[in-house]
Amino acid sequence: MVMRPVPWQTGEICGPDSAKSLTKPEVLKRDLSKAKKPLLIVGSEAVTEKHGTGDMIDYAIALSNAMKMPVIATGGAIKAFLEKDFENARSMGAMELALRLQDPDWVGPSGTGPYDMVIIYGLPYYMQWTLLSSVMNFGTHLTAIALGRHYQPHAKWSFPNMKEKQYHAVLDEILKLVGGGK
Repeated sequence: MVMRPVPWQTGEICGPDSAKSLTKPEVLKRDLSKAKKPLLIVGSEAVTEKHGTGDMIDYAIALSNAMKMPVIATGGAIKAFLEKDFENARSMGAMELALRLQDPDWVGPSGTGPYDMVIIYGLPYYMQWTLLSSVMNFGTHLTAIALGRHYQPHAKWSFPNMKEKQYHAVLDEILKLVGGGK
């Protein structure tokens, strides 16, 4: 019997449909290659979370460059992107973003959309859960991938609740999968 992942905050139950567990990055290959206009959403927690010799902002920059996708920074994370002279990031509030993502014709703050995939991490768990719930129920034109360390049931793909070391190793594998990394 296969066990389904449990949301990190167990009160966050989404109903009969929930995210597929992302334990092997190769399973993303098809979805990532099909995406014509992906969007990376990075929250403020990415600023303080370490990854390798840098932080999760460095990871976002590498992922954005590898996939040639714009970044929307929420919760003040834009400052970290600007300090690293990264010009492909724009700032927007997470709840405004949740509303905008429901519109299949929304072209984004840089005018490069409409998007067909969102990759998200670094937002507080409850806020990410709410944004992904909005996408799951009203932004059905989008494929949502949650790259946070804790299971997000409202995405199409989400990591199960992972230990930090395993989480960072899988993130590096994803970066290599899309042509970035070392």
